[in-house]
Amino acid sequence: MPQQHARGACGTAAAATGPPDIWLPELLQLLAGSLPPTEVACVLRLTSRAAAAQFRGPLHTTIRLSHPVPHREFAWRWGRPGAMRGLSQSRRRQLPCLTARSGSLANLEVLLAGGDRGMVLQDRVYDAAAAAGQLEVCRWLHLQGCPRGAGALLGAARGGHQAVCEWLLASGCALDRRAAGEAAGGGHVGLMQGLLRADPSPDVPALARGVAEGCELHTLQRLHDTLLDSVGAELALEDRGLVVAATAASPTPDWRAKVEWLAARGYPRSDLACQAAARRPDGAARLGWLRQQGYGLTPAVAEEAAGAGNVGALELALAAGVVLDAAAARRAARRAAEGGHLAALRVLLRAGGPSALRCAAPAAAEQGHLGAVEWLLGALGATEVLTAGVFAAAARSGSVELLAWLRARGCPWSARVFAAAAEGGSEEQLEWLAEAGCPMGADDEPYVRALINRDLAMLRCLKRLGCPLPACLLRLAVVFFGTRAISSAGGVLCWLLAAGCSVAEVRRQPQQWLL
Repeated sequence: MPQQHARGACGTAAAATGPPDIWLPELLQLLAGSLPPTEVACVLRLTSRAAAAQFRGPLHTTIRLSHPVPHREFAWRWGRPGAMRGLSQSRRRQLPCLTARSGSLANLEVLLAGGDRGMVLQDRVYDAAAAAGQLEVCRWLHLQGCPRGAGALLGAARGGHQAVCEWLLASGCALDRRAAGEAAGGGHVGLMQGLLRADPSPDVPALARGVAEGCELHTLQRLHDTLLDSVGAELALEDRGLVVAATAASPTPDWRAKVEWLAARGYPRSDLACQAAARRPDGAARLGWLRQQGYGLTPAVAEEAAGAGNVGALELALAAGVVLDAAAARRAARRAAEGGHLAALRVLLRAGGPSALRCAAPAAAEQGHLGAVEWLLGALGATEVLTAGVFAAAARSGSVELLAWLRARGCPWSARVFAAAAEGGSEEQLEWLAEAGCPMGADDEPYVRALINRDLAMLRCLKRLGCPLPACLLRLAVVFFGTRAISSAGGVLCWLLAAGCSVAEVRRQPQQWLL
């Protein structure tokens, strides 16, 4: 969920009662140029109808939540009761991570005050703040008792955030042996050297990969001599292939020189090199050069290109004679569909026919890519696309628009769809299905899926919509959470008891408390 469309603090596209439209467009444009993009979207556009009309394009109506968002507007959108009802479980998890990246403590406090501490105080939120270099957010999360893992230091090192790395280590974070390699992978030679001084026994394969990826040739040569040549050591064959792959995808201008230098030192012409290059924006040019150096193209290269939406690289691989068998073609199509890459899907259709795209519709639907699903319907027909399986995949996306589109075209549904929506986590989507008449089913599957996600809001929604509450649900919760139940899911257990779940079901099998 990297962005949302702007609305005013009163939910309108433009202020109905603002100052007179007396500003010249040139002055408004000058003012907009001095403001952060989110201020333009959330504030300046709403000062008058003229401003709303002038700044109506996507650049000025899209709010990137990883950037600082004005607190008043953020609190209006995300601080109200039920503000998360339209978000899927995955997007609810993204929201505090993006907010942490923005550096706004006030906005994080809005989310924390919303009641779901477990969604905010997660190690992934800590990792996001560290990777963005947001030291004050890291300190705040630490004071709140937020857990952290190795990802915080590794992300800070990759981003080149020395102050965050130093604070993490000073506050008790273990020095991961991969940290210097992450700093090198981000091109931060000074930080890499500092981490090497702190840990003279780094993960050498990880460091070699990082230097190959993010540093220039002279640094690669120096580190190679220090870590390997001077002590008569050599990387394992698999690790050497990974170093070549990191070099082939390196963003440094001298990546070709690094590939040539490694080849001269006997590094293998690994198939992984072309796979890594295919993911780059200039993948086609890189693949062309690598082929001239004797690197081979494999079906995996086409799969990587399709997954990245890199049509040029995909077409080059196919034109060079890469043949995709049925399994490889479907993997490539699935990855292209997950990213909503229509152009890549068109190339795969031309190369392999409709059978190559048979796994694409569920993949596109699960990610909410309505445009891709619509195109696939035209390319494959209703038999392949308008199925209960595709509907169930769409139900996990959080997109009511996609569900309505499928239903309007006669796509069948079943209780499986309702359970998938419960797993997806969007209350609005589940309510739409219930109102539209989707069968809820007679089993406990919707509740079980919400339970596994520890999704208290979804459990409440299911009960509110009249989905029968299984008598065994409390026992299932105890069995599933085990000894972690009280610390990680106490709110869920308390709600189950209050909702009428029977304690007797648990008492009949007391040994399962120990699972």
